[in-house]
This record gives sequence, structure tokens and C-alpha cells, in this order.
Amino acid sequence: MRRRQLDQRGVTAVLVAVVMSAVLVFSAAFAVDLGQQRVVRRDMQAIADVVALDLARHLDGRTKSALISSGDIESAKVLSVQRNDATYGDVPDLTWELGQLNGSGVFESIASGAVPSAVKVTAESGVGFAFGGVTGIAKGDANRTAVATADENACFRIGSFIASLDSSQSALLNPILNSLLGSSVNLNAVSYQGLANANVSLLDLVNLGGLGVGTVDELLELDNLSAGELFIATAKVLDSQGKLAQANLLRSINVAAGTPHIAIGDLLDAGATPSAALGTSLNVLDIVTGAAFIANEGHAVNVPNLGITLPGVASTTTSLTVIEFPPPKCGRKGTTTETAQIRLRVTATIPARHQNVSILGLAAVDVTLDPTTVILDLDLGKAIAELTKVTCNASGPESVTISLASSVVGSVQVSASTGVHAAITVPLLGSGGLLGQLLSVLGLGSLLSPPRINLDATLATSATAPPASTYTKTVTIPVPGGYSTPFGSGSGVILGPVSSNTTGTTNMTITYQPLLGGPQTRAVLSADALYSTVLNPILSSLTSSLSPIITQLQAALIGPLTELLGVQLGGADVFALPTPSCGDVKLVG
Repeated sequence: MRRRQLDQRGVTAVLVAVVMSAVLVFSAAFAVDLGQQRVVRRDMQAIADVVALDLARHLDGRTKSALISSGDIESAKVLSVQRNDATYGDVPDLTWELGQLNGSGVFESIASGAVPSAVKVTAESGVGFAFGGVTGIAKGDANRTAVATADENACFRIGSFIASLDSSQSALLNPILNSLLGSSVNLNAVSYQGLANANVSLLDLVNLGGLGVGTVDELLELDNLSAGELFIATAKVLDSQGKLAQANLLRSINVAAGTPHIAIGDLLDAGATPSAALGTSLNVLDIVTGAAFIANEGHAVNVPNLGITLPGVASTTTSLTVIEFPPPKCGRKGTTTETAQIRLRVTATIPARHQNVSILGLAAVDVTLDPTTVILDLDLGKAIAELTKVTCNASGPESVTISLASSVVGSVQVSASTGVHAAITVPLLGSGGLLGQLLSVLGLGSLLSPPRINLDATLATSATAPPASTYTKTVTIPVPGGYSTPFGSGSGVILGPVSSNTTGTTNMTITYQPLLGGPQTRAVLSADALYSTVLNPILSSLTSSLSPIITQLQAALIGPLTELLGVQLGGADVFALPTPSCGDVKLVG
């Protein structure tokens, strides 16, 4: 019995070994086959990525149907696959689709007439399993996708109020800077010209400015920098360029204590920093004025009494309000920016005067006008610019295309108040239809002596011009020429058709001598035909007398002022900034 028990020892071990061998062989077969499938999947992802990047370089603003019909995308796919055909497994099958990224960054297909900004590539392949006879699975599939976009991006600015400079601008910019920085700034025209002709790049501010940042992104994230610190950092960059006069000028600007701090990103709206923003140069005068505006929390500045003298006007006062500073904008195609909004109020006082008015048969009725106050409010509307294309050649960027939509003015309001007085003697003979209307009001057929109409009124006249119609224009800005020369639309008419309305109190009476009795006085009611017959020509004459005043304001103040501010009436000025990026491609998702 003891020997039989000893003879059965090891049987279990043999059984376990046999079972384990089968399991290990089966697992090893799976591991080898799955490893092959993983290699194929990795290769499919790699080739999908490379092909997607190659195809994205052909997304150049053409519509989806135009790209498909041209065959450029399919040809590029074939060539890309030929260059990257060292893949494991079966010959890959690659397909592509054109579309756009939605707001969540997910690829979506688009209609044939839309312009694609992304391409999706799908790579499919497979591999035969070596141990299919063991595992029962003969083949493994590999399917991978990649999405790439092509960003043509550039930096540009529109309608900056320092876009045009001349010797008279110091009179405008000094009070602006004084108001915003809260301290004394007294720069002459030469100083402004010097600052306007100097530029510093964001990279230089990072490397030389001493602001404690290591990248452009970190620079744009600075949100608590004083204007003085920014001026000193800019001066350090100018020192490195050998522009010592401009650097010392910046150091001489004293920023008052308590001036709010600023965020660098407000000087350059770059969003998620595109490549074009990395080497962008900022105009130094833009930096100074932009920092001043941004530091002023209301983004508005009032410049009182610019000073203007008009013929026939006793006195004028002016108030200019600049609502916001338009920072340079960086972004891909479709990026938009808009100009600053400017509001101008001009108050003109016209001395008392006499005016001859023709009323029916009376050719020269003398009307006395009290001193008249005319107030003109002009709101320069916003011009919008959209980056539509960056054109490149073999050596780099060639031009930037901007679409413009702008209006001359947002609105024009003219108001005037005055007193009107007239004593009109209506002759019994030769007075035309006026005498007939007068007798009709009195219910008389005849009078013994000429009647007299007395008019006393306090009138308020308002006139409005509708906003000028917007228009779309495409401007192609050559680079580098467009870095310093503005491109845009021409000037247009400031005011459109003016519609006026007059309100106020009017007292009109008739003094007459009837056939019997003493002199009588009769009030003329607004419902009487005589009321409008007498009043309307006077009101028309008053309204027409405002037109020369408005014309003088336009010629003497509004036109030159908007030119000073760099705002082209009826359009906009656009500058390109160094240096546009030519179709940078990248993988997303």
C-alpha cells in the first residue's frame, strides 16, 4: 500500500504542466498578433498625421467644391502617401474630408459652397495574424484619423488715432495724455514723430525689457503692470536699437501716482497667441497712448475747447471724447477688429441778427432773431476690418488682404434755440393772397386801415442726419510696405440728407381797424391757414440759415480733426504689422 501511494506522486504536476503549456501558447499567440496590430495602428496614426498636415497646406480660402474639383487635395494625398509608405501590414487606404472646427474644437463637415479650414484624414489597414489557427482570429484591422488646420494669421490695426501725424498733433495728444496719465506731459511735434517712427517687438520686450517673463505668452498674461514700468521696459529695448533720444523721452514721462495699472494683453489682442504675434513689432507711440487709454478705466477722455473760429459766429466751444483705444489685433483668417469711437460736440453762439423773409406777396418781411445757440453732436461710427487672406510667395509673406466695412458717422444731431420776432404790416393793395387769408380769419370783407401781424416765438430747431450707409471694400496691403503706410478707403461726405423739426411756443396776433369801432386785436390760432402761411417761411429761413454754419464746422473743424485722429471719413485706415504667418499647419484633437 505504501509503494502504490509513492508511485502516484507527480501526476498532478504533469497535468498542470500540460494545461499551462496550452494556456501559455494561446496567450503568446494573442500577444504576438495583438503586437502586430498595435504596430499597424501606430503606423496608421503616423501616416494619417503626416498626410493631414500635407493636405492642410492646400487650404487657401477656396470653397470645398473648388478644392475638390481642382484635384489639388487628392494629388497631394497621393504624393504624401508615396513619401511615407514605410508602414507595416497591408497597403493603407487613406480617405480625406474637408470641413471646419466647431466652437468645441470638433471637426464638422461643411457644405460644398463653404470655405474649409480643416481636413480630416482616415487611414485604414490590416495585418494577418500569425497564430490565427490557434486563436481563431485570422486578421486584425487598424483604423486611425487625424485632423489638421491651416492658419494664415497676421497682426494688423485699423484707424489708430496716431496713424497720421503732423506738426499740429501735439496740441491734441498732449491734453489726451495729460488727462489719462494724470500728470504733466508736454511733448512737441518732433517728439511725437520720433515715437511714431520707433517700434519694439514683443520678443525684445521679453528678452530685454526686464519684465521677468520668459515667453511672449507670459508677457501677454501680465495684468498688473504700471504704465511707468512699461515705458521703462520699452526704453531699454530702444537703447539696444541705438535710439537713445526716444528712450530718454519715454523715461521723461512722469506717470502720476495712483494711475491704474494695465494688462499688456490689452495693447495687443492676440487671443491664443498665433505665430504672427511672436515677432510682432508695436509702434512706440501706440504703446504710450494705448497704455494711457487702458489705464483710464472709463476708456474715454474729454479734450475741452480745441479752439476754432468761424465767420459770423460770436464764439464756439468744442468737446472731443475718444471712447476707446483700438489695440492691434493678431489672429487667423476671419479675425476682426474695429476703430475707436469718437464723439465731438461743438457749441456755436450766433449773435442777434435780422433776416428778410418772403411771405406770399410780401417780398421782404423783416424778421428779428435773438442770439442763437447751435449745438452739433457728431458720432463717428465704427469701422470694422476682417483679415481675409495672407498671400505668400517662395520667400515668405507677400501681402495681407483686409475686408473693410465702415460708415461715415454714427449719427449727427444739430439743435438750435432762438427767439423770433416780426411785425408785419399787410398793405390793403398789392398784398397778394396774404390779405385775403387775413380777412378770412377776421370774418371781414374790408378794412379801413392796413392790418398788422405781430409774431413772437421761442423756437427750438433740431436736425438729424442718418448714419451713412456701410459698404464693403477689400484692401490688399503689401508687406513690408504696409507696415508704415496706411491703406484704406477714401474720404466721403460727412453729412447725409438732413431732416429738421421745429418746436416751441408761438404767439401770433392781428391788430386791425374795423369799419365801426376802435382798433381790435385777434389771436391767430394754429388751426388757421394764416398761422402756417406766416410761420412756415420764417422757420424754413431759420433752418436754411443753419446749413452754412454746419458747412463751416465741417470745413474748419470736423474734417481736419478726423484726419488728425487717423479716421478716414467714409472708410478706414489699415496697417499691417510685422510679420504675417503663411499658412501654419497644425494637428488638433
